[in-house]
Amino acid sequence: MSQPKFRVSENAPLGLFLRSEPVVKDNTKIAVLPMGQVVAKLAESETAGWWEVSTTIDGANINGFVSSKFLVPSSEFEVPPSQSSLSAVHLHANTPVTRKQTRWAFALNEAGQPTRNSSSPPNVKAKELGSIIKWLDVQNKARYLPKPSATYCNIYGYDYCYLAGVFLPRVWWNNTAISKLKAGKSVSPIINQTVSEIRANGLFDWLREHGPTFGWRRSFNNLDELQNAANDGQVVVILAQHKIPNISGHIAVVAPETSTQKALRNASTVIRPLQSQAGRTNRSYWTPPSWWSNSQKYKDFGFWINGS
Repeated sequence: MSQPKFRVSENAPLGLFLRSEPVVKDNTKIAVLPMGQVVAKLAESETAGWWEVSTTIDGANINGFVSSKFLVPSSEFEVPPSQSSLSAVHLHANTPVTRKQTRWAFALNEAGQPTRNSSSPPNVKAKELGSIIKWLDVQNKARYLPKPSATYCNIYGYDYCYLAGVFLPRVWWNNTAISKLKAGKSVSPIINQTVSEIRANGLFDWLREHGPTFGWRRSFNNLDELQNAANDGQVVVILAQHKIPNISGHIAVVAPETSTQKALRNASTVIRPLQSQAGRTNRSYWTPPSWWSNSQKYKDFGFWINGS
């Protein structure tokens, strides 16, 4: 008789320790099971809330104990189908992922969430982007609110692009997965196993290396081009990479202008694009000074436009 299968749930985004005994001690740690890892339940432990399980790690079969509160039946955890090319990758869940939650690795799946139709006329696409900004409600929703030790500009940028129908990664393939995909092999996206979350610094490198494949082009022209592209319903981001690798950089969206929200101009020249962002300060719309040019903080910056 086959053993019931479970997966490490979204409630353990950093993974779940497999332990040699059903007790939380440093010396009982065997390995970290990434979110989405499949385990087979062998038995209930004498310690309430703990199960003995078996699983496969790097090709090796291993038994141990885990806290059952971080497991869900395998059928309740959607594993995206395997892919065999270096294509866009998202983590989807069968259970709700909403703006009220902080399940940052996953794509939103709220009922009625707005989108942008890439075949719409430019003025309609611009209005659709405005509807996305309004709906995301970055100043109030828990998904984006800053914490003393963390901010979520990359989450907001990802959500905006995801709803707009262009790819900016929240997770991306690791080097081993990329090698397999380029060789035509099938790989399933599993967090911390075949894909990893990307922060703003990593997005900068990703856009330079992979951006053109997914419709992004880097702009070196004046700020008018950025604002005009956004006003035409194109997706535009500004991104700066922090000098210190383990300190997050920053990403902001260039928002289409509305009847009440405008870029700052000197005569007819844009000097401050209209922006939307999460971060230490969350703003649906604002026109801050050129924060990306702060050479004391950032080592590089760039403007990217996706016209698809």
